[in-house]
Amino acid sequence: MSKARRFLVCAVVTVVGWLGYFVCQGMFSGYPKYHSQLLSIVGMALIVLTGGVAWAVDEHRMHDDD
Repeated sequence: MSKARRFLVCAVVTVVGWLGYFVCQGMFSGYPKYHSQLLSIVGMALIVLTGGVAWAVDEHRMHDDD
């Protein structure tokens, strides 16, 4: 895959990820007494970090053949 195509794929996935974040933001924050808005943000951040780690591991595995 060329670098330009890989960049475009990453850009599209990033935009879709941001769209998903803004659509889902506040979905689990219905209990202000328990500060669930903060928990929702922390949960979304953990999901993003987990996906980033999985992507980084997969990228390094693809280049081990070189």
